[in-house]
Amino acid sequence: MSVFAEPSTDLAQDYAHQCLVYLADAPRGPGGLMRLTAGTTHTTRKIVVPHYGRHQHFERAHTTKSASGMDVPVYRWTYSTAIAE
Repeated sequence: MSVFAEPSTDLAQDYAHQCLVYLADAPRGPGGLMRLTAGTTHTTRKIVVPHYGRHQHFERAHTTKSASGMDVPVYRWTYSTAIAE
């Protein structure tokens, strides 16, 4: 199952709830520290981020990155698809 991610507004709370992830290697679009949508944690294998009419797909890299003093799981960009209208 794929879940969605969005920019984080409260790093401490999102980190405590295991909602923070680091998105890497996207050729264009989203990247960096993001928050998973409500009800999900970083145990998910895939993440999808809508960006300018496309879905950017990321998969778990099984590594972590230190961001703002917190170790968060890394997800690497795999491919992009068009959003159907």
